[in-house]
Amino acid sequence: MVLVFWLAVLFGTFGLLAPTNATVFIILLTCAVSVSAAIYLIVDMDHPYIGFIHVSDAPLRAALVEMGKP
Repeated sequence: MVLVFWLAVLFGTFGLLAPTNATVFIILLTCAVSVSAAIYLIVDMDHPYIGFIHVSDAPLRAALVEMGKP
């Protein structure tokens, strides 16, 4: 929550203090999209077996099978 607030204030300040032209708008938009994508991926990897990116559980299952053998 604090990180999102801090980033919103940061980008808002950049937008207020920067001159109004297309280059600044495109750069701010690109930075905002990249930061939001990074935050989304971090939150998505909190549950690696569900969500947009799936991590295979086959190696974990194979290790559990090997540990169960005497």
